[in-house]
Amino acid sequence: MTIPLLEINSLNFSYKGHPPIFNNLSLEIEQGGLIGLLGENGAGKTTLFNIIKGGIGDYEGTVKRYFAGDEMVSLPQVINLSGTLRNEEVFDLICCFNKLTKKQAWAQLNSKWNDDFFIRYEKIRNKRTYTVSYGEKRWLIISLMLTLCKNARFFLLDEPTVGIDIQYRMMLWDLINEITADGKTVFFSTHIFDELTRGCIPFFMLSKNSIKRYTDMDAFIQANNESTPEKAFIKEIMGSGS
Repeated sequence: MTIPLLEINSLNFSYKGHPPIFNNLSLEIEQGGLIGLLGENGAGKTTLFNIIKGGIGDYEGTVKRYFAGDEMVSLPQVINLSGTLRNEEVFDLICCFNKLTKKQAWAQLNSKWNDDFFIRYEKIRNKRTYTVSYGEKRWLIISLMLTLCKNARFFLLDEPTVGIDIQYRMMLWDLINEITADGKTVFFSTHIFDELTRGCIPFFMLSKNSIKRYTDMDAFIQANNESTPEKAFIKEIMGSGS
């Protein structure tokens, strides 16, 4: 039996003075598992995430959240950290927010991280955040959030792997698979087709004020009577998909 985590019904929204972004949009997300959100730039992926997390309230329709505020963790597309902080201090802050001692936090890391995670963390832990790349900062924040936010049931990740090197991106997806295997839900936006072809990952396709759910990338390609994800994507955003 599926347990609802989020229900959006008949959502309408536009920024003042602009055409509608969403027109009668509805979707449902169940507890547990990984689900993606695919769409072209400007389709409204970030706006939808902002509505889900409560950052935008002047919409029409209903948004039902079957989780408490502290059970959701949201990662925005842009991360700003004080350059004076050392990466180890970022770790300390996340421990503090989650009311974890260092000992408890390291026990969590040891249960989820493999040796490659610790090797990379050791390379950057004493560096200040301004001295490491944007991808490294993003990798660190996501890795720590997924592992240490024990009370979270719902992770909302906006373009989580932007700027992250391929080998560390794959490490993150392995960690995300572990998190979802524990019954947590990860809803992520992406424009990278490869991230939706690593397995049978369900996803929503957001285009032309509408949204469609697909069981996986093969179903998306077949529904659009195309041979590649790219061709199916173009057909959807041009409004000629089936």
